[in-house]
Amino acid sequence: MREEDKNISWSLLAKDLSGELSEEEHMKLQEELTENPDIEKQVKKLWGDVHYAQTLKSIDTSKAWKTVDNQITTKNNKFKLRLYTSVAASIIVIVASYLFLNIVSEYKQTTITTSQAIEQITLPDGTSVDLNFGSSITYPKNFSKEKRLVKLSGEAFFDVKRDESKPFVIETEDLNIQVLGTSFNVKAYSGSTKSEVVVASGKVRVDAKNNTENYVLEAGDAASYSSSSNTLAVHKVSSLNYKAWKTKEIEFNNTHLNEVIKTIEQTYHITIVLDKEVLTKEKQLNATFSQHSLDHVLESVCQTFNFSYSKDKGTYYISNK
Repeated sequence: MREEDKNISWSLLAKDLSGELSEEEHMKLQEELTENPDIEKQVKKLWGDVHYAQTLKSIDTSKAWKTVDNQITTKNNKFKLRLYTSVAASIIVIVASYLFLNIVSEYKQTTITTSQAIEQITLPDGTSVDLNFGSSITYPKNFSKEKRLVKLSGEAFFDVKRDESKPFVIETEDLNIQVLGTSFNVKAYSGSTKSEVVVASGKVRVDAKNNTENYVLEAGDAASYSSSSNTLAVHKVSSLNYKAWKTKEIEFNNTHLNEVIKTIEQTYHITIVLDKEVLTKEKQLNATFSQHSLDHVLESVCQTFNFSYSKDKGTYYISNK
């Protein structure tokens, strides 16, 4: 689902630049700009350029050209002067319009939200994004000259197109993540106390918003942030299950049953309830699943531990046989 950012009334801005804005509309536009400081900064610059253009228009061109005209004797030259004046005025209008359209294009935002499906997205710079269930991403129609900024709530796998002159920045509720060109997974659901970044290739810098901690991660590294303790920690990735939601490739190496159940739930977006008589503490699983169906995975796990499973209204129940 895609939504366009409607925080700014672009029609009011256009009317203001042309001098057609009423006092009431002017107040409304000022309120909207105050709520969007990044756009306000660019608009003030545009207003300055347009003011300069309007100043040029207010110059007494007739008087200025009269002095020159006294030195010109041919009709041909007079025609050229009038033509140059007309062209100059047209250029002023074109430049002002170009500046305005650039601002609109840069700050026009697109938001994509997923609910019951994984969506593949290609960003304006060619970066590929796989957006997991229950996630949303916001990005501009065109990135700015300084950086490529996107905002994420939820989980996504990024394959960033390399551009050393323009860093790629992901902003979540608790973290800022900066890269040049790499592939990595970000999990940062709104309301969750834990956020995680796992790097598949390249290098990624992770900064905690609420403290001064930051780390540069390389392939095989992961950073976990806890909002409850306000700490950012780094560890090595023990498996590729962090992106199983995308690849459906699962590997269990002496993995405790509790972790097995959690991984299956996250991979297939389901809820599993264990019967209270099922003992998980000492049970471990060694198995590999490559793009298998959920039923195949559950049947294999249950067969290994002599369990049975059933489904009721979207929830799976596991019990002893």
